[in-house]
Amino acid sequence: MGVTVRRMSSPVVVLIAANVIFGLGLFFHAFLYNFYIEQLHLSEAVMGHAAAALMGGGLVALLPAGWLVDRVGPKLVVVNAALITTVGLALSAVVTDRMTIYGAAAVAGVGSGMWRVAVGPILMRLTEPDTRPRVFAWNVGLLVASGGLGMAVAGAVPGLIETVLQVALLQAIRGTLLLGAGATALSVFLFYSLQISTKKTSGHREAGRSIAGSEAAISFRRQVREILPLVGFVAAWMVGPALVMPFFNIYFAREHGMPLEGIGLVFAVGQWLAALAVLVSGELATRFGLRRILATTLVFFAPAVWGLMLTTAIQLAVVLYFVQGLVSPVTNPLIDQLLFRLTPTERHGLVSSWRNAAADVSAMVGASIGGVLLTGETFALLFVIAGIVGLVGALALVVGLRRLEYNVPDK
Repeated sequence: MGVTVRRMSSPVVVLIAANVIFGLGLFFHAFLYNFYIEQLHLSEAVMGHAAAALMGGGLVALLPAGWLVDRVGPKLVVVNAALITTVGLALSAVVTDRMTIYGAAAVAGVGSGMWRVAVGPILMRLTEPDTRPRVFAWNVGLLVASGGLGMAVAGAVPGLIETVLQVALLQAIRGTLLLGAGATALSVFLFYSLQISTKKTSGHREAGRSIAGSEAAISFRRQVREILPLVGFVAAWMVGPALVMPFFNIYFAREHGMPLEGIGLVFAVGQWLAALAVLVSGELATRFGLRRILATTLVFFAPAVWGLMLTTAIQLAVVLYFVQGLVSPVTNPLIDQLLFRLTPTERHGLVSSWRNAAADVSAMVGASIGGVLLTGETFALLFVIAGIVGLVGALALVVGLRRLEYNVPDK
């Protein structure tokens, strides 16, 4: 892995650093916002709908962002994405009623959606096929690892503020959320400093490196017919994790009586383990192929979630949380690369918007339904349904990939 770091170009290093800083505000928000809503004496349904509004804002922005990436370039899109996200996160920390909570979350979602659409095409421009799986893995892995640190800090800072400044917990959480928004604001300058080549890589030449013979001349219309079903399978798979992901902080607090600081530590370790898994998956994908590693990873989610339903031991619950939590971070960059390899460079923004639209629709549906299922019920029902949905979606995705096997080579 040390060789990989040395081979990274300066723009790649700058981009990854900017992504890490950008993500801190989102990680602060992801960890603390349910507790913020709880301090406002609002229900779990509001928690779920706020998470859905975040995803919904991203969903609205995705197709326009993809169009802009392909027309004006990804740099301008990513700089504006950081600005908009900062505004949304800052507003989220001060609003107090349901509609303004949803509105602020939607603004943050618009910015984060634009960011997600732009990052993939930037990485494709800055990398070569032989190093690409590792660089994608390092980008996601370091982002996830920094998220672990961000969640640990987010869990510890409110208590520190509460003690030192002698303020209520609500004000302490609000101050911590604003600190996270400030971190995201710093990423604007790094994104602006990026040096991205304006040279366009030929879609046929790029495809020719990975798709033999006549497949290099595949038409975009045919690509659309083949990619869109796969994007649908991606969306089906992602609903499973989306049902439970927004509620694990509440799960550990209610079901196992963990304090805020302890939950932050568990989330942090989970992020670091997931980051390590992503880095390892990048190496394995380079050696054994993207599809094989993707299919292998997908099978872990459903058993882990069902185990959470059955266990009452906090130690086992933590381990199972770690296992289910590494699946999405590992599979996301693998899915992105599979989709990008099928399309010419000038269409990467569009395809990135499709893939992120699938993620946002799944997250929005999952968060809203999860919040409703959890209201007045135990976590057991939520875990049962999430496991079933995740298993069915994973099988559909694996079958879809096998169907496209002749178009998407392993190497």
